[in-house]
Amino acid sequence: MTNLVPEFRLLMAFFPTGKRPFGVSLLYIGWDKHYGFQLYQSDPSGNYGGWKATCIGNNSAAAVSMLKQDYKEGEMTLKTALALAIKVLNKTMDVSKLSAEKVEIATLTRENGKTVIRVLKQKEVEQLIKQHEEEEAKAEREKKEKEQKEKDK
Repeated sequence: MTNLVPEFRLLMAFFPTGKRPFGVSLLYIGWDKHYGFQLYQSDPSGNYGGWKATCIGNNSAAAVSMLKQDYKEGEMTLKTALALAIKVLNKTMDVSKLSAEKVEIATLTRENGKTVIRVLKQKEVEQLIKQHEEEEAKAEREKKEKEQKEKDK
């Protein structure tokens, strides 16, 4: 990772201004024995940086803001990271209702000394969305109950 991203940045920067053939921002994920899990982002100009959590694309500023607020370094498990990803997508995607047809999620883990990238099946994404919706509904009920108790005082 520490070699790939700078090399790709140099390739992108090789082209003169106004002739950026890549024209995209990229996210790179990986693992190595020196730095562990890593996430990098590069933009069409060739600039790059490392992140704990980030996103690119439409509504990315709102998504990054949510990640800054809710990402807890050292406390995140795969399960909580997936829940956070669904929460961020639900709040920032330009759809009335989040669906598994609109989302693809992959995980990067270490298993038996090997780095494994796994794309979640549509049913798994549906289950994550369902869990998120149930948690949101529960939180909304609790909020309304609390407001009602305040009114009754």
